[in-house]
Amino acid sequence: KTLLSSHMKCHTFFRIFFINNGFQERNKKLSVFSFFMNIGYYEAIIQVRPRKSEIEKFIESSLKDTHKADLSKKKRTKGGIDYYISSWKYASALGNLLVKRFGGKLTLSKKIFGKSKKKGRVVYRASILYRIFPFNKGDILACDEKVVSITSIGKKIVGKNLMNGKKRTVDQKKGYEILEKNKTVISKTHPNLEVINPEDYQSVSVQNPRKVLSNKVEVVIYKGKVYLID
Repeated sequence: KTLLSSHMKCHTFFRIFFINNGFQERNKKLSVFSFFMNIGYYEAIIQVRPRKSEIEKFIESSLKDTHKADLSKKKRTKGGIDYYISSWKYASALGNLLVKRFGGKLTLSKKIFGKSKKKGRVVYRASILYRIFPFNKGDILACDEKVVSITSIGKKIVGKNLMNGKKRTVDQKKGYEILEKNKTVISKTHPNLEVINPEDYQSVSVQNPRKVLSNKVEVVIYKGKVYLID
């Protein structure tokens, strides 16, 4: 009777404490475990470098909608933002999802943090570095001596060769250069399509001529040659 009474008093105390301090567990259940989760417990850090609002919103929305993990805190750093997450397994899965959806590079390192007496399993603390590609869909890259317009970013980077319109994957290991887009005007259509070179303002032929509907176009320049952008 004494033990039961003490248990009930303890449960009532924490319940009132949680409610007064704004902690409410999913499914309207409150627990000591949840309380400690809210005051800073974490098993993993997702380090996003650099910051990008679209990715931050995705991470925060994913954590808000799941029952598998909680966001203990987030910390802005000089080069990006860090998310402290209560489950390293969930954080690892979320990192892989980021790469699949947005592209980028993921580096995972983990070390033993302790052992759960309740579940009898090893608890890890992980650091997950997620580096965002410095380019986006629609950007123009020069890679492997080809000029490519990026069409999709995921586990693979896919683009369209501006010379022949064929799809190709971009191998980052071979290196790439992000080309600057420039607005210019058509200077001649016959016998060859020419534009005003944005660098020296001379009329030059484009490497990938096509029918154009406007006098104003966008181009990129690679190794002194001018390419039309679709």
